[in-house]
Amino acid sequence: MNNNSFTDMDLHCIARLVQSSFQAPEQKTINTLRGLYGCMYCKYAFECVHAVQQKGEPFHFQKILKKLEEMTGIRESYSPCTPDADEIGRRFFPGSYYIEHPEMVSELGKVHPERMMDGFKASLERLITCSGEIQKTGQTFPENSVKKGHE
Repeated sequence: MNNNSFTDMDLHCIARLVQSSFQAPEQKTINTLRGLYGCMYCKYAFECVHAVQQKGEPFHFQKILKKLEEMTGIRESYSPCTPDADEIGRRFFPGSYYIEHPEMVSELGKVHPERMMDGFKASLERLITCSGEIQKTGQTFPENSVKKGHE
């Protein structure tokens, strides 16, 4: 999918995902995932659902997340994240500021409880170690490579 440009459908999908993250009703008040709430209002909603139901294709947001991953290195499988520091780290550290500036990880203490900080530091350390080894060998990140080390 190494296409670094976006179609109108791609842009609408991204905009609805962003809109949902900021403006969707609280999760407990709706009967869908909050992050996908805007999909119901998307210009391409019926085209997207048709492609899934009739052609067996993934939802367009899944295609967009894959395209963005290829462009940025930021992985997202679109499954809800638990409040576990290691899982949060696996999802948010790749492609982040903290890879180049691990000394700044304490900044996360401004939005997370202190009890999570050791988990963030360990997760970041594993990712940086794995990243360094990958750069030496030219390999790519295996799926879940930084979950509990890169077995």
